Amino acid sequence: MGECPKCGGGAFLSEEELVRIIENTAPMKVVAKATYQCRACSERFSRLICDDLDARKREAESPVPAGTVVTSQPVASASSSPVEGIKFLDSV
Repeated sequence: MGECPKCGGGAFLSEEELVRIIENTAPMKVVAKATYQCRACSERFSRLICDDLDARKREAESPVPAGTVVTSQPVASASSSPVEGIKFLDSV
């Protein structure tokens, strides 16, 4: 995560662009342009990042950790009524 050079606020990664792959190193390196956006002032700024290509491949291929709960939302069909399955109680 980056820090805004204008106001010092926290920023999030909004975009990442491949600049170059350096092949003549022992672990191949990737040079990428990371564009961040500040959460406080909405200013956009960029940083160049040099990273190990093998580490990125391992991150992409790694399975979901055992303690992580993966949930999926059921898809509602257009024909189902939201009231269907609800029982109303009559007051006596």
